[in-house]
Amino acid sequence: MSLPLPSGAGKPVGLPYRLRFRKVAGITKMRWLVALAALCLLNFLWWFFATLRIGYAPLFWLLAISLGFKILRMVHEWVHYVQVQVPVAPDYTPARRTVDVLTTACPGEPHDMIIRTLEAMQAIRYPHTSYLCDEGDDPALRAACARLGVVHVTRTEKKNAKAGNINNALRQATGEMCVVLDPDHVPTPDFLDQVMPYFEDPTVGYVQVVQAYGNQQESLVALGAAQQTYHFYGPLMMGMNGYGTVQAIGANCTFRRTALDSIGGHAPGLTEDMHTAMRLHGAGWKSAYVPKVVSRGLVPASLAAFYSQQLKWSRGAFDLLFRVYPKLFKHFRLAPAAPLPGAAAVLFSGVVALIDLTLPLLSLGLSQFPWLVELNALALHALPLLGISLLIRLQAQRWLREPSERGLHLAGGFLRVGTWWVYTLGFVYAVLGVRVPYLPTPKEGRWGNEWLLALPNLLLAALLLGACKYGRVVALGPYTNMMVLLALLNVGILLAATFMGQHQVIRNFVEDMASRPFRWLVLWLHQVMAAVVMTLVPRLRRFGPVIALAGVVTMGGIYYLQSAWLAQVPPEWLLTGTQEVRLGQDLSIAGPQSTSTFVGTLPPATPEVSPGFDIAALAISTPESSSPLPRS
Repeated sequence: MSLPLPSGAGKPVGLPYRLRFRKVAGITKMRWLVALAALCLLNFLWWFFATLRIGYAPLFWLLAISLGFKILRMVHEWVHYVQVQVPVAPDYTPARRTVDVLTTACPGEPHDMIIRTLEAMQAIRYPHTSYLCDEGDDPALRAACARLGVVHVTRTEKKNAKAGNINNALRQATGEMCVVLDPDHVPTPDFLDQVMPYFEDPTVGYVQVVQAYGNQQESLVALGAAQQTYHFYGPLMMGMNGYGTVQAIGANCTFRRTALDSIGGHAPGLTEDMHTAMRLHGAGWKSAYVPKVVSRGLVPASLAAFYSQQLKWSRGAFDLLFRVYPKLFKHFRLAPAAPLPGAAAVLFSGVVALIDLTLPLLSLGLSQFPWLVELNALALHALPLLGISLLIRLQAQRWLREPSERGLHLAGGFLRVGTWWVYTLGFVYAVLGVRVPYLPTPKEGRWGNEWLLALPNLLLAALLLGACKYGRVVALGPYTNMMVLLALLNVGILLAATFMGQHQVIRNFVEDMASRPFRWLVLWLHQVMAAVVMTLVPRLRRFGPVIALAGVVTMGGIYYLQSAWLAQVPPEWLLTGTQEVRLGQDLSIAGPQSTSTFVGTLPPATPEVSPGFDIAALAISTPESSSPLPRS
């Protein structure tokens, strides 16, 4: 396609500016870590398929889906980590361009929040025109716009939700560029100064900046919701720079008007930002991510607000994945790295979380196990991979946008697992075509307890506890104990996610912990944790590749020692050549009604209880090695 050239003076004589990127500090160390992790992953997969013993098939395939998803998502992150880059601005002062800055307002949203954003928009230093796209034609907001010098726009035909509201205002706006802000996001005065230089490249369709928040401490839900975004707006989006697949977000994105006009404006849908980015990439426009915090917004602070937001996003993302993405796939410059699969994977993790939560429940309830694996072998092959994956994640935290964002992000993990039923509902709605109305995410937190919204997690936790008791009564053994441990871990996560939404309970607990009897203990624990983190984390990040290499070498040494031991101490059947196999039931543990089976090689015996063994053994004679095999 033919892309328009920008207008205006200010270009240097010589070659025109073209968008380019530079690699960031620490990328070489990250690539070494990913290379070692890839070796561990290949080793794990080879062992998995070479020694595969399927237990109960339906449960095994659920386990395979969960394990496969986790591996693909892990590799997706690694692929982006090795390409973390930042855009390079032109080395001259670009010409001034006309810019329109837009935000939206819907009935019911707090007036003070919207007015605060309007005031910040007017304080942006770069020359621009501000617009309020008011769906409710609110008289108070109209008066505020008149006072601040903001253009007030409304419409009578309300369709296509937020995208239609913005497109209606763009029919009146005349700027070469347009910025879309959410009404809760307050921009800094240098917002446009940080993004406009990259539009010197006439093929750049949009520039996205960090979506940061200022109310993480309002509640545990707000903290968890914010933690889920830290990695995305840090190394993942910076990695998308390397592939030309930067995602446009519904807030803080600056578009070239000719780019938007070339695809008919903002694309409609529950996830209009993702849809618009896909269409712009499909039309050949470039994108850039500038990892700078030039705006702060509000993250959902209650379960009701968070669940409402995630249901809308998951329903919209799955709809794009199923119905829109296949049509645009062939137009992407680098289709496998296009943004939607990664974003949809985050939301599909809720469906996988449902599998992870119910697999121990089904296994204990049915007394069946999905995968008959030797636990020592599993630990030997999985732990090195998990260890290096944690080192990679730790190394990637150096690219988070603010020091306060580093940490274990436990609140974000608990909240995501506890949202399994919302993501699953979004998936089912997308498959069945059930419509979800576009509603703005509630910005005002709730200060009461939200027990009703936590009911699915409480019910599932109760079922898991019942399955633990039932499983140990019916089929006690090592596999049962492993499933009980997994079930109890799931119960702990579900209860933690439930606790996060009980705001009154949390406030009372915090007040009790701050009182005299417990204050010294809380302060001491906080100081110990801070000291451990400050001491351990920088060293792990610094010596990560050395630690990972030592782990790989150790794993190889264990393999060698195992092989050498087997060569020196072979099994008895290998030395004697006996071809007698013993089958029986362990009477001392299982009793006469058990279905558990023992298989092994024992000295010849008649059908009786062998001396020294609580096993009813039966000798089965097999043909000698010289005997001809039966023909089929």
